[in-house]
Amino acid sequence: MDSRALIELERQPFKQRLAQQYSVYLNEVEQGLMSGREGFGPVDRRMKYKDLHSEVFHDVLIFGSNSYLGLSNDPYVKRKVKEAVEQYGIGSGGSPAFSGYTKQHKDLEKRLARLADHEDAVLLPGGYMANLCWVNGLMNRNDVIVYDKNSHASVINAIKMTSVPFYTFDPEKLDEFETLLKRIKQRSKADVQIFSTVEGVRSIDGSIIELKRYIEICKAHDVITILDDAHGLGTVGKYGRGTLEYLDLLGQVDLRMSTCSKAIGAQGAFVSGSKELIFLLRNFSYPYLFTSAMAQPTIAAISASLDIMENEPERIEMLHKNVRYMQDQLEAAGLRIIRGKSGIIPVFFDEDGVVRKINRALYRRGLFANIMEYPMVPPGLERLRLSVMATHTREEIDTAVSLIVETACEFGALQNNTTLENA
Repeated sequence: MDSRALIELERQPFKQRLAQQYSVYLNEVEQGLMSGREGFGPVDRRMKYKDLHSEVFHDVLIFGSNSYLGLSNDPYVKRKVKEAVEQYGIGSGGSPAFSGYTKQHKDLEKRLARLADHEDAVLLPGGYMANLCWVNGLMNRNDVIVYDKNSHASVINAIKMTSVPFYTFDPEKLDEFETLLKRIKQRSKADVQIFSTVEGVRSIDGSIIELKRYIEICKAHDVITILDDAHGLGTVGKYGRGTLEYLDLLGQVDLRMSTCSKAIGAQGAFVSGSKELIFLLRNFSYPYLFTSAMAQPTIAAISASLDIMENEPERIEMLHKNVRYMQDQLEAAGLRIIRGKSGIIPVFFDEDGVVRKINRALYRRGLFANIMEYPMVPPGLERLRLSVMATHTREEIDTAVSLIVETACEFGALQNNTTLENA
């Protein structure tokens, strides 16, 4: 089913929608299309996967993992986790507001805050919870939020849950963004507080917006800024401190949200900012107050990964070298990509629905990649999203590119892209 058919299906009454969606799912399972996969073994450059409805295992080359620096299976990180298990056990025993908060949590929060030149931070179990945390903890119906149209679903859901009046903007059209802010202030009460959030490294294509100008506009209009740097931390900046380091803007946003499950290779997320703003989150944000604190072994894993990032900046440079090499090889083969600055490389195909077929064929041939299609991106902008790791070898990159080219040719997709590029 293509994206436009899915949109029409979503508009149907619940029972009809449920029956049809499940029927589509069963049909795709029968056709051998993507129906879910489960992995076996440590997260690394190669893994074993099998379909949920099959006992056939595939040994695949991984170009779909967010472990950009290869830290999820790093020996030093694993040793520190083992030591933490022996010393602290495996669970926190409570929420941060009650029994679950320890000196190790506090020390890590301070360390994560310093990555953005902030004063303090709060830890959450994941990026979704972190975005729920700052929306729920800072805003109410008297405020307004203007959010990046590419924002993660967690931001949008949090806004709906909190009933905050909202507007969207295109981060590539900052003149229109400034005009929108002026219009909001003209129509609002004098004491209204405007918040705005934007992605640092865009998750859909790995590009970075004109963040400096965005911040300048927000400051000129007394807007509280929140940077979503989930894919920036560990992938950009000399020491992997993220988009703010890369653009020499450390300390220039009010809040920074990022995850510990991508380049850091562990689990969890955090929100950092001034001591006043973090005080509000720590004491008034329900997602923080009523969620168990992260387990000590996870704290140890994050801390160990930060040690490596600080002491081995060559890992980040190796990631960039691998990304540039793969971008060059894909373009030389006639594929249409966006040359981002992080570990993400999107590959575009013109025919609606073909990216799913290509991805399935790649998986069978030994390459694990991800796709982005509706509702993650608008219809017509479907893409293969490759995630590069610092630990990938040139041979592995060459193999991945060859498989993509071979499969695209099989579906007649490479010729379409080459024609467009030459037009």
